[in-house]
Amino acid sequence: MKKFYSLVATAVFAVATFAQTTVFNATFDDLDGTGGNDASFTGNVGTKSLNTYTTAGWVFGAAGGGAQCIKAGSGSAAGSVTTPALTGLAGNATLTFRAAGFGTDNTALTVTITGGGSVNGTSSFTLTNSAFSTYTVNIIGGTSATKLKFASAAGGRRFFIDDIKLTVQGALAVTDIKTSATVFVKNTSVDHEIYFGAKSDVKIFNVSGQLVKSASVNENGVLNVINLKKGIYIVTGNVNGNAVSEKIIKR
Repeated sequence: MKKFYSLVATAVFAVATFAQTTVFNATFDDLDGTGGNDASFTGNVGTKSLNTYTTAGWVFGAAGGGAQCIKAGSGSAAGSVTTPALTGLAGNATLTFRAAGFGTDNTALTVTITGGGSVNGTSSFTLTNSAFSTYTVNIIGGTSATKLKFASAAGGRRFFIDDIKLTVQGALAVTDIKTSATVFVKNTSVDHEIYFGAKSDVKIFNVSGQLVKSASVNENGVLNVINLKKGIYIVTGNVNGNAVSEKIIKR
């Protein structure tokens, strides 16, 4: 019988790429209410307290915590969600967020900026009823005092919002990219240390989007996070010119 041998190779190719750096990343993964990510978009949902977020500098109008997201607005009051100051921002950036309209409200959502900077292009969106979609806003001239406000136009126009993320572009570089996947974070359940599979400058954000730690790590390196409180965090980095992120749980 003829024996076949297979040679498994990792292809490497050169690409020109703009490195992306995350400067703000709010996932709301600690909110354990109802509405939104549990596919409930109507009824008495989004009622969990947001005290942890207001303490961190967020401002809300007629809002409450849903299922790993925020629900804003009521039958009579317009809803709004305003971020803390984006302390890591300096210049142009790309904002992405997920949002959904409540029930059949046909909610119009507008993004406005205070504290420095402006929107380049579209900043108002008619949300998909009862389903999340991802929206993008281009920001120019942002500063460390910039805040983002997401607001519905009127009462009875409610919305859910999730995964508010802000990234900035780095310099153009030519990089060798391996087609095989690289493990960025090796352990997503963390006691005192995070183990990394790739060299990177890393940033760690809490679920409020605040940067709580940054460092440079080597391949197979270790980062001590014993001083972080228990909870959910997002670790971001850049591996071979590709933006990467991983959710971890600090125990």
